[in-house]
Amino acid sequence: MKKVSFTCMVVGTFFVLFNSSLANDPPIDNKGKLGISLSVSGLNDLRIGLYQGGIGVKHWCSNSFVLKSILGLGISSSTRQNSNPDYTDEETDEGSFSLNLGAEFHFSQDSKFSPYFYTGFNFTTTTTTTYYTIPKLNPPPGRLKKRHISSNSFGLDEAIGLEYFLSKHFSLAAEYQVGLSFQTEKEKTILVSGPGVTQRREVKSSNTTFGAKTSSLLFTVYF
Repeated sequence: MKKVSFTCMVVGTFFVLFNSSLANDPPIDNKGKLGISLSVSGLNDLRIGLYQGGIGVKHWCSNSFVLKSILGLGISSSTRQNSNPDYTDEETDEGSFSLNLGAEFHFSQDSKFSPYFYTGFNFTTTTTTTYYTIPKLNPPPGRLKKRHISSNSFGLDEAIGLEYFLSKHFSLAAEYQVGLSFQTEKEKTILVSGPGVTQRREVKSSNTTFGAKTSSLLFTVYF
């Protein structure tokens, strides 16, 4: 019981001091500010996915309305070694490029903590190339050697976020997005060539998805 009371007292004291510090902060005037943002994202559909770094621009049209654009780029490579030295290793290379254009609507205009709602459009292109394990010498004809998948998507993003102003010139924000996107995909496979082997044609598909997309951290420098 004493531990519970002590914990409640500490939490209560922290809450009072935290609110007092916010109350003593002067109002933040962001209207007209221009900022350069650095972002990192990589939590995709509640799983760690392809990490992507980005750079963008933010412009405060008023103390509650912000125009934002982010240009993202991601590259990753992984290798799964084969225990048999007579076989090649399996390698996977991934790359992504994205462009996001939208606006933030901030709800708190006189505090260092500013929750916001984001809405915007996105374009994303990704490529995944897999080199499969095959015998180094005389691989059997027709065996799968390589698969290349490329996709493009267009869509609408919605997000909730929280921006914390470290000072008048620096802020740190975290947001989580959901999105509606239309995606087209092309898949091409390459087989080990040989007598009677016919390479497969490129397969195209399209789909529409809605759901959790990604979470991001953004560090912004204001001028």
